[in-house]
Amino acid sequence: MYREWNGALGVNTVSRLLVLVILAGVYFVAGKLGLMLAMVHPSATAVWAPTGIALAAFLRLGLGVWPAIFVAAFLVNLTTAGSVTTSLGIALGNTLEAAAGSALVTRFARGSAAFDRAADVFKFTGLAALVSTTVSATIGVTSLALTGHAAWADYGAIWLTWWLGDAAGALIVAPPLLLWSAGRPVRWGQARWIEALLVLLTVIGVGQLVFSGSFSPPVQRLPFLGIPPLVWLAYRFGQREAASATLVLSGIALWGTLSGFGPFAQEMPNVALLSLQAYMSVITLTALVLAAAVADRRRADEERLKEARERVRAYEALEKSEELHRAIAELTSDFAVVSRVDPDGGVVVESATEGFRRVTGYALEELVGPDGWKPLLDVGAVATLRHASTRLLSGESLSLEIPVTSKNGEERWLLCHAQPVWSAAEARIVRILGAAEDVTDRRETEDKLRRHQAAILQLSTPVLRIRERLLILPVVGPIDAPRAQHLTDELLRSIRANRAKAVVIDLTGVATMIPDVAQQMLKTVEACRLLGASIIVTGMSHTIADTLVSIGVDMGKVTSLGDLQSGMEAAEGLLAADAMSTAADPDRAVASSGAALSLGGRTRPLRRSP
Repeated sequence: MYREWNGALGVNTVSRLLVLVILAGVYFVAGKLGLMLAMVHPSATAVWAPTGIALAAFLRLGLGVWPAIFVAAFLVNLTTAGSVTTSLGIALGNTLEAAAGSALVTRFARGSAAFDRAADVFKFTGLAALVSTTVSATIGVTSLALTGHAAWADYGAIWLTWWLGDAAGALIVAPPLLLWSAGRPVRWGQARWIEALLVLLTVIGVGQLVFSGSFSPPVQRLPFLGIPPLVWLAYRFGQREAASATLVLSGIALWGTLSGFGPFAQEMPNVALLSLQAYMSVITLTALVLAAAVADRRRADEERLKEARERVRAYEALEKSEELHRAIAELTSDFAVVSRVDPDGGVVVESATEGFRRVTGYALEELVGPDGWKPLLDVGAVATLRHASTRLLSGESLSLEIPVTSKNGEERWLLCHAQPVWSAAEARIVRILGAAEDVTDRRETEDKLRRHQAAILQLSTPVLRIRERLLILPVVGPIDAPRAQHLTDELLRSIRANRAKAVVIDLTGVATMIPDVAQQMLKTVEACRLLGASIIVTGMSHTIADTLVSIGVDMGKVTSLGDLQSGMEAAEGLLAADAMSTAADPDRAVASSGAALSLGGRTRPLRRSP
């Protein structure tokens, strides 16, 4: 604490000594004034302001002020009554009293900030005014009794006077010293200053009314008249002003009581002072507690107001963010929607961007209710959305295309992206954010493209009927797997439709063929043979031949000729031979239709084109 005092004041040794000297001087003067009111013993008084001065010094400046307190207390008692021994004992008790009070208040009542909360005010009263003051009273009275300067028979009366005087000093004097030394600036307007002055004058006036001889005795029996202005000060201004007003009222009441006026003047002098100190202590405690409670309430209100303002700012920021997200959604999609998920799992569309009307023709208000969406969605789309909702409520994000019917009856296709929003506070999905893009034009373009591709594919693999039971398939360009499958389907369909016996597949326009496509072509040849048609392959390049050899194709099952003309001649010969065989022996027609193609009575193996 001493180092904190040094650092806080930023002073050198000489300046610190000057502070200690001033503190000792103030303590000495207050002590001499207090002992002037001693009644039961020259060293025991019911009015002892030095306790409040010492306690405030310890709390505000730290333990380093103890020499000033000890020396001043010693000098006060040495120059009043008693001996060096009793003065040393009393000075020790006064110093320990302030140190103990400071330690207890710092430990349990937040130190010099004890008047900020009502609970801490009660702790300050109990620890500093009631508990720690027993140290000084006990050590001081015991020192006097042991040295013969006080009778043991008077021990109780002296101790009670000493203790109550110290307690009143701690409770009445310490608070204004601590509160004004905190350095909190006074920022009042003119109206505030006028109000404070009027209330202070009211306090002084009430003090004069009750504790002076200017008014009739019945008024002097009403000490509680001082409470209302103090309550007003505590409520309107705060702890510092309330503590200061109680100190002023205490001075007026003390002066009036000593002059023989007021509600306590009829008692014995010492009893009157003890009663007055008890009365002022209660009033001071009431004012401090009320001021602290009002300040605490004011802080709570300010915190709530601050929290409310922060919520408003957060809400405004959220609105701006939502506007930003809506703008982004408008740029990245045709419209966006926000749906609320009820605790029972129901999904309700809360809002949609303006693009929703542009795309569908409907305002969101026109589609309210479970049946309100029927004009927009058909049964299939509703079922799709229900399934999608189940997936979204399980925490899955998804994309899907659904058809809608706009207000003018036009069918539109929407590509929808949806994402669930999880709330940790409610432990469930609370929102579904969605964005939709009108892909009707894209789908129409893709459909046209698919039709064009099908037409091109159809034109690129035409199966031509040369004459009865003779087909030719000229293949031009690269063959991939889809085209090979299409070729197979077309060829088998044409064989069945035309009851073909011979098919010429011309590969003159095909430069290369990957192994998978080559395998597919061989399967096509086998399928054609099962339908009763013989296959003649013409125009095969050496690259395709190498591919077939590399994959281990049985070339004995494939007839290959060098060009299309040779293939046509071979097919004509096959058909002629088949016709003659059928005429000679109709029963062999079926068998001959599946026989291998032979030229000159021999099956011609696959060979490369010359």
